Amino acid sequence: MKKIMISRIKTAIQDKLYENCITEYRRELRCQTDPYLVWIKENEGADDGDTEESYPSLGVVYMEQCTGGFSLADINKEYIVFVSRGGKISVNAFREIMKYFDGHKAVDVVYADEDVWMLPEEDEDAQGRVLSREADDELAHRIYPWTKPMWSPDTLFSFFYFGNIFAVRRNALASVEWLGDEDYRKNIYDFALKATESGKRVGHIEKILFHAYERGRSREEIEERLMHETKYIGVGPAYDFIRKAAMERRGLQGRMFLDSMTGITYPVYEAPENPCVSIIIPSKDNSAVLRQCIASIYDHTAYKNFEIIVVDNGSTAQTRIRTENLRESYAFTYIYKPMAFNFSAMCNLGVAQAKGEYILLLNDDMEVIEDSWLTRMLGQAALGHVGAVGAKLLYPQTTLIQHAGISNTIYGPGHKLKKMDDTVSYYYGRNRFIYDMIGVTAACLLMRKSYYVAMGGLYNGLAVAYNDVDLCFRLCMKGLYNVQRNDVVLYHHESLSRGDDMQDKEKLKRLAAEKDMLYRRHRKFYRQDPFIGTLMNSGEPEYHCRWLEGYEFVNLTGYDEKLQEGKPLPNERGMNQAIMVVVEDCCKEAYTQKTYYLIKGWAYVPGADNARYKFKILFRNALGDVWEMPVQKRYRKDVAAILEGEKNVEMTGFCSWIFDGVLPPGTYELWMTAKDSCSRQRLYRKMDKQLVID
Repeated sequence: MKKIMISRIKTAIQDKLYENCITEYRRELRCQTDPYLVWIKENEGADDGDTEESYPSLGVVYMEQCTGGFSLADINKEYIVFVSRGGKISVNAFREIMKYFDGHKAVDVVYADEDVWMLPEEDEDAQGRVLSREADDELAHRIYPWTKPMWSPDTLFSFFYFGNIFAVRRNALASVEWLGDEDYRKNIYDFALKATESGKRVGHIEKILFHAYERGRSREEIEERLMHETKYIGVGPAYDFIRKAAMERRGLQGRMFLDSMTGITYPVYEAPENPCVSIIIPSKDNSAVLRQCIASIYDHTAYKNFEIIVVDNGSTAQTRIRTENLRESYAFTYIYKPMAFNFSAMCNLGVAQAKGEYILLLNDDMEVIEDSWLTRMLGQAALGHVGAVGAKLLYPQTTLIQHAGISNTIYGPGHKLKKMDDTVSYYYGRNRFIYDMIGVTAACLLMRKSYYVAMGGLYNGLAVAYNDVDLCFRLCMKGLYNVQRNDVVLYHHESLSRGDDMQDKEKLKRLAAEKDMLYRRHRKFYRQDPFIGTLMNSGEPEYHCRWLEGYEFVNLTGYDEKLQEGKPLPNERGMNQAIMVVVEDCCKEAYTQKTYYLIKGWAYVPGADNARYKFKILFRNALGDVWEMPVQKRYRKDVAAILEGEKNVEMTGFCSWIFDGVLPPGTYELWMTAKDSCSRQRLYRKMDKQLVID
């Protein structure tokens, strides 16, 4: 009886401990799902009384006033700030604009980021005028930041992405002819296109300088509506006469085509002199898929001046015969060269024998489903400022997105919106409009052959992954724009379960090594993507504000005290090494205030409830001395999506750092340990990277 009572007491204690673990886990998870307010507090300065009167050379014009009778000549100011009446200018906006113009003498047009000032439905009077809530806590209203890309000419041709605030140097644009339409929206859009032509420099202030008013019953209702909105200035056939006039001014041939399902129109440019496109398809032992790919090209391509080159790195004799037989039905060049798989080398081999002025890299598991795809991509690539052009890829026979452009997130290059439903738009039309982006996938990538050769082709040192990203980075460095044509849609027969590769240790190791190689070659782009901005540069598929890492806080203090001496590690043979650890970063970083060593990645215990475990990082030097530090957990929705069968893995991310001078110089083994809060169980795992302290 006594034993039964003791057992029941132990069970009750364990149940209470487990309940506490779950409560703490959920509380921390909730805190990390809304990082925007933290961002505001850490990055925006205090109000210093900035007003229009403080800057005599600056004038403010409301866009709604810019109807037929408006003229720039009537504004006797050196700088003009155009803003919408549908919101308010942010604190210190004028100061930031003037500071930008003073520091960028060659820039004539500048725009800024903005967010939404949430107003409950009752915050208006009988006439519908917005009631002032200036006395309220500002943070209670601020939601849904819109971080705009760096100057993006093709995006502006899609819609007026400058939004609710932009500024110009009046003298530089005094000769721009005003459209004079009674609809101010058309005048503003026409002016923006004209003002950014003829070599005018355009800048972007990566700060929130405007708050757009939005009313609704709740934050969730407002954000859901805004997330899928596409009705912006410049969208639709009503603006096509403005775009056609711009094409004529720029000496471009082309037409506007309407998508009747979305109401969005797209420019289709004509490539001069009907150039040949060489389609390069790497393939090995994939005869059925290759047949489908080539057949779809011939069945669904209105543009006929193309050649196909298949590069085979060593298929079996049987597959080789099938490929040769396929040439009886469809004309293509077949290059057979046995070698270890290297996607870059295979593409370069095909390009070396290409006759076309343009090359299209195409995976063998692609399927063409619409006739104008090549016409649209080629016309875009023919524009002088364009580097690589990509298409939107869907999983076959679905409306799920596989690719809508490459973003360079804080976790590395990734595909935003992956596995999300393409029947709706997301975050300012990121899967609808034509967007300039940092990169597009080589699964379907078209560019001038001369540019490809000048760039040195794909880098052979990146045999499997990130070779397309590396190429796109190099194009960006040359001042060219990589363009995502979301009106061009193909099926990509990549498996929907492909994410399971993330649990393959060898593939993860190879992927991490190639990512390291990518950023060694392009240090400037490490965690940086000027086409999505710092604030939205999360590793999640959705466009969400990212959580600030602790080392990024302006007033970071006290964290070093959490590093302390630990006990020697037990013998490795007796360890339970059930933890799965992926190290994404292990490096020295130079922050603006202090130099620190960063260890970042994700870790979990397979088959267990991860809310029960407390994780620590252990540092062991060559003498066996150990230091320990609790991990800073991070919300990782992307990892949770991969680990669908695991329990409470949303907080698998960790981000820990040590400031320079805290640990003695030397080379340290890195270990992850996890203590079960409901028992005495302790788990270990040695990480695959070491930390070198100078």
